[in-house]
Amino acid sequence: MSTITDRSVSRQGLRTLFGLDGTRFAESYDPDNRRTDAFADAFLLLPDGSDVRRTALPVENARAERFRLYGEMDLAALRREVDGPYREVCDELAAIPLFGYDDSDLALRHNQAWAEHLGREVWSSSWQHHYAAALLIHVYRRITPPEYQTPAHMRLVYAVATAVDWLTTLTILSDDWMDGALVRNGGPAWHVGHPRSFANDTLILAAQALNVLSSAVPEHHPFKQELHDRAVRQLKHCAHYFAYHAEQDLRRTRVPADGAAPSRVPVDHITLDSYRGIVFSRGTDWIHFIVDMSRMLACYGAEVTDGEALMDYLAGATTAACVIDDVLDDSTGEDIRNGEPTIQLCLAVHKAKGLLGPLADEDAADMLLTLRNRVGVDTDADAGAVRDMYARHGIDELALDYLEAVLDRLLQVRRAALEECGAPGDIPAFMLQWLAIDRDGVTERAEESVDLLSQERFRDLVARLARADEDRADAVRRSATST
Repeated sequence: MSTITDRSVSRQGLRTLFGLDGTRFAESYDPDNRRTDAFADAFLLLPDGSDVRRTALPVENARAERFRLYGEMDLAALRREVDGPYREVCDELAAIPLFGYDDSDLALRHNQAWAEHLGREVWSSSWQHHYAAALLIHVYRRITPPEYQTPAHMRLVYAVATAVDWLTTLTILSDDWMDGALVRNGGPAWHVGHPRSFANDTLILAAQALNVLSSAVPEHHPFKQELHDRAVRQLKHCAHYFAYHAEQDLRRTRVPADGAAPSRVPVDHITLDSYRGIVFSRGTDWIHFIVDMSRMLACYGAEVTDGEALMDYLAGATTAACVIDDVLDDSTGEDIRNGEPTIQLCLAVHKAKGLLGPLADEDAADMLLTLRNRVGVDTDADAGAVRDMYARHGIDELALDYLEAVLDRLLQVRRAALEECGAPGDIPAFMLQWLAIDRDGVTERAEESVDLLSQERFRDLVARLARADEDRADAVRRSATST
């Protein structure tokens, strides 16, 4: 028998020997993306025989100049919905084709299997009981007539909520990795158990989220393209947020291991004005993204949410949440070690520069020396020195004063947003309450949040923010005025 080594086999014979005769190298390529189309056909057809693609959409909202409000905030029902029908849809969407063309045994056994595993296991690392999905579902129910909240309609809402949940989760996974956080929701942070696949995992989440928007949103939805484009824009915004953290890593490489060199945190550029920008990247932009996705699902045009009052309102709500997060994290010292621009750091720099009233020269020098040399240096001694400086100069109490002022102003901007576009007025209350809930019930952190907001100085402000009946009264008044 001829062998390859004696060169007696013809090239035709070699092709036949290796199974290359008469086949294409790119035989798995499917330019029509039939796998994705097949998945969409199966997903959009409900078990009862109804088809989401034949479901009437609330297109009358496209002509509205403001939101129409229905129902009220019901967190207990929403939690049941998230843990029930939403989770079932999210779990089903984990099986969406990853690449859309490769049907090989290898792709299905490994690439697709890992994508499905990631889509389901990410539940264990999700942020605060699927906050993003819950808010999207809540806003959709508030701004959509009950007749557009059938199982078929909600299946579409759950699909988009899954995409938003995955996009939000990839930022949480990245944030944990960049902060060096080892625990998330009581378990190991994702990067701890997946250091090798971590970068690919975040890419898969992004790709699958966009696959959901491409495949699970029916073609007849008037905002199908806008939903996809808004998600892509949010991914770009996400990259902007992590730029500060990446620069921090570069600075740390220039600091000796013993921490003897001055901190490389840009202390002189951190002020209360910069904190507002930080909060926008950290939270406001994401909440606006979720509200935008809810708006488009409910077929409202972009002109409904273009006003400045709505952004001011969302910025106030996210600022309150971020300040609460900073206050609760302060005792650990991790934010100080990481050089995070928290409200405490911003207030300290602001005060040291004399921007919160007259300050003795020696006090200003003490504060600036500590901030420039100790913040962002990863040692217990440096973190302790900063905490001691905060205590000497009343920074912790100033942070609570700032939170009180934010909540007080939030009541004003909430009213402006209601008058401008009819935005659901319970979004701040939703944020403050939902963020304190974990999958397994109230956590120690939730109890700390409740304790903080139950203080006499905050109790009335939070209660007034939670009064959803003001929304209903406004809706009735506007309806009467328009007729």
